[in-house]
Amino acid sequence: MGDTSLKTIQSRAFTDRMFRRFFLPTLFSAIGWALGDVADALFVGIRLGRVGLATMSLVAPVYMVYNVLDVGIAVGTSVKYTQALGKGKAKKGAEIFSQMLIVALVVSALIAVIGLLAMPYILRFLGAGSERGELWHYTKEYLQIMFLGAPITFLYFLLYYCVRCDDAEKLASAGYTIGYLTDVVASAVFIMGFKLDVKGAIYATVLGKAVGVCIFLFHFTRKWAILRFHPVKPDFKLIFSTLKTGMSSSVGYIGQFVALIVVNNLLLHKGGAGALAELNVVQNVSYLSLAIYTALGDTVQPLSGTFFAEQNKNAINRVMFLGTGFGAIFGVIISSLFALFAPQICSIFGLTGSEITSGAFAVRLFCLSVIPAGFNIIWSACFQAIKREKIVFLINQLRTFVCFLAFALILSKFELKWFWFTFLGAELLTLLIWATIVYFKKQPVSNKVFTYLLDVNSSDLSEILSKSEQFCEENNVSMKQSYTIIMCIEEVCQAIIENAFNRRGDEYIMLTLCIENKGSVVLHFRDNAATFNPFAMKMGQDYDDDENLASLGIQMVKNKSKQFFYRKYSGFNTLTVEVE
Repeated sequence: MGDTSLKTIQSRAFTDRMFRRFFLPTLFSAIGWALGDVADALFVGIRLGRVGLATMSLVAPVYMVYNVLDVGIAVGTSVKYTQALGKGKAKKGAEIFSQMLIVALVVSALIAVIGLLAMPYILRFLGAGSERGELWHYTKEYLQIMFLGAPITFLYFLLYYCVRCDDAEKLASAGYTIGYLTDVVASAVFIMGFKLDVKGAIYATVLGKAVGVCIFLFHFTRKWAILRFHPVKPDFKLIFSTLKTGMSSSVGYIGQFVALIVVNNLLLHKGGAGALAELNVVQNVSYLSLAIYTALGDTVQPLSGTFFAEQNKNAINRVMFLGTGFGAIFGVIISSLFALFAPQICSIFGLTGSEITSGAFAVRLFCLSVIPAGFNIIWSACFQAIKREKIVFLINQLRTFVCFLAFALILSKFELKWFWFTFLGAELLTLLIWATIVYFKKQPVSNKVFTYLLDVNSSDLSEILSKSEQFCEENNVSMKQSYTIIMCIEEVCQAIIENAFNRRGDEYIMLTLCIENKGSVVLHFRDNAATFNPFAMKMGQDYDDDENLASLGIQMVKNKSKQFFYRKYSGFNTLTVEVE
């Protein structure tokens, strides 16, 4: 095996472990989210039958509008926060969070007020029928509580996305999962025990999110946490930039809102409340079957954002290889199981008689769309993290609005059973369109990036120093800047090797040099040693002491660099130094 191939395999010690560290907590979070959403429909369906399921279908479009804002703000904030920390700008990251926390609370309060005041118009727009009908009554009860709980919902998503990007994946997963499991248990108690019907479902949802928020807040008591709220003056340029990043994916919910309104009315006209009930079963199957892809998307997004800030293209490619590989394997297993047990699933949700047969057919056709839908979700998350917002916007508009609505309108002209091909057609066509565009419109690759993996137990510093110096010469870095860079690499690596590693097993330091457009050079160090911050080493005058001697070199690095930043991220020591 060649040296290049060996280093490629060794470098995966970082990307693969970081992927696993993010994936397992986000998987539990996604499963909790899916179970929470399914529980509402499940217990409402058991309690009220197809009328209850039809009500859940009618309120679904309102969630789409919600998600444009709450998920858009949360995702945009987490992406910008991750990119800021990836560049070593901790204060900038805290400012982004503080600005967007205020935005989230203000927007959620406005939604609550507007939603309650405009309730009759919203109900008519949703197609809730007569004001004296059951659908109108149940839908109104649900939406009233939903709007009142808007601030809790917005805070819940913002804290989840940001806390998990602050090296607290387990706490974020615990809050997210426990919040949704609280929703599941409370739904059973409120709906089946207290007979609150649809009110019980939304009471449980708000309660679950409130529990999650309380758990997330524990993160702010940790001394090492970088995520903090500070009173700030509104920075509208920063706010709009963050919203642009987040909305590139969440704005797809607007199209999904319109599409669901149209589809709900099409199905009501074609098959009545029974057809709407079948749609709700399909939607709940989608929550469960696509939960794995939500987890994979939430995994690749912060990792891709971090590696994008470091301009480490190979690491991004590795993360996406793992994401799509796991997605393909799990997709086959999950879709096969749902297709096999489709009749039983329909029966559990309260469908009866011929509704079970037609509902099972709908579920099985939906299962064909699981894998292409998953690929769309995973790649959309990656594109968002690497600042390709236009592709993200395209993917989400195509799969949830343009392609979905086009197939729905065309297939609604035929028998009802053919309508369920809508999901497969929309996902496949979306995948084909964006993949073609990306293939023919590739992003330019910068040659002003140098990456090197130092195997501590089999290499010395001479090679990494000579290759770094050669890179500086090839890119016309000034002599003074080059000298500082080489000194920084030598002193930091030496300090890590002598004070953090035990010289047993696989021990690596990953170095990435990035020449910024403004002329500064950013050095990224990542190592798999025990927790060790070179910049926190004690200073002393006894130069026979190795730590004091090493700290003298680190002090020189501090004096020569523009800024430096350390954090423990995803299980590894991560150090960023900027040299002008």
